[in-house]
Amino acid sequence: MTGLHFHSEGLVDRSIAVDEYVGSPLYYVIAEHEAGVAAAVLLVAGAWWLRRRARRGSTRAGVTLNAYRSLSPLHRLLAWMLLLSSAIHAGLVLGHEPSVYSVLYAAGAGAFFLVARRLINAQPWRRWTRLVLVGSIVGYTISSVAGSAPDQLGMATKLIELVALGIAFMPRTAGRLRALAATAGTVVFVVIAGLGGWIGAFASGAGGHHLGEVPPPGVLLPPGEDRPPTEAERRSADALYAATVAAVAKYQDPAVAAAAGYAVGDIYGRDYHAPNEAFKNDGHVFDPERPENLIYAESPAGPVLIGVMYEMDEIGVAGPAVGGPLTVWHAHDHVCFSLTPPALAGLTSPFGYCPAGSITMPITNEMIHLWTLPGVPEQYGELEDAWLDAYLGSIADGG
Repeated sequence: MTGLHFHSEGLVDRSIAVDEYVGSPLYYVIAEHEAGVAAAVLLVAGAWWLRRRARRGSTRAGVTLNAYRSLSPLHRLLAWMLLLSSAIHAGLVLGHEPSVYSVLYAAGAGAFFLVARRLINAQPWRRWTRLVLVGSIVGYTISSVAGSAPDQLGMATKLIELVALGIAFMPRTAGRLRALAATAGTVVFVVIAGLGGWIGAFASGAGGHHLGEVPPPGVLLPPGEDRPPTEAERRSADALYAATVAAVAKYQDPAVAAAAGYAVGDIYGRDYHAPNEAFKNDGHVFDPERPENLIYAESPAGPVLIGVMYEMDEIGVAGPAVGGPLTVWHAHDHVCFSLTPPALAGLTSPFGYCPAGSITMPITNEMIHLWTLPGVPEQYGELEDAWLDAYLGSIADGG
């Protein structure tokens, strides 16, 4: 991980490529798991080698190949998926330091290989295959929720195993109740794996917007490690904060904000962003008189101005960190955007899908939040939900 580079005050002179950002592991393959990808490639090479050995007269290779060819097309697919999961688990053993996880990966690799072998050799395989698949899916979900960040290889492997589980759940004899139970069982484990991925991704990225931490899904941070700010950086951050609070105080009244060009509309929720299109692409950066967005929260006492969001004009252009680690800009990736009507629809799911009727926006321009409420724990970055709830509650109580 490279060090953080700050910009000269008031000037932006550096671009950031997408692959330079630090994002949630949910959307890429972490370095420790790259050996699993290599192992999957080696499995294909191994199948080619086995076929070549059979053609050259190897009795053992020929027996294995003939047994595989005797399977139905659906069971051939199942064999491939079981072997693929076995190979990926074996690769994960090599990519991790010795630990409980590496032991579990090795056990998973062996278990998947054994059930695939039973399937190919026409031995009883259904019960054991179901147990291995269910154990792998549930185990992965538990480890994700416990704090092990899920990544794309892990979710892809679970997707393979979910398809395999659907095949393994298929009853050998026709029957409406058995078919319904098989379908219901598959759906249940799809939900379990999907929720586990979401919960694990947000749990591992609970740190927020600090450098060196794992970001939550949808957040991109500049590379670098957190450090104490210098005295000059702290003075710059404090001066910008004080100037912003004074400049936007008048916008506590949404009508004043609307007159200034902010799209206030019907304020709802706790982080309603009201943009001002005239202040975007105007060449002004960190201008307290022209913040690109105001942020409101709905409360029993009416709308409350809780902060502003400064925003860069172009995608990939780094914001000036005038306060050093106190003013860390961030971008968003894998954001789902609906077209009818145009609006934010959520984030790309662990399985790579957006809600129906929306498209994925790969990356946004950089932005930074500044919170103007008195006594806020952190003036820049992320606002804690619990603190905001307590503050809004105090307003409702007349505090």
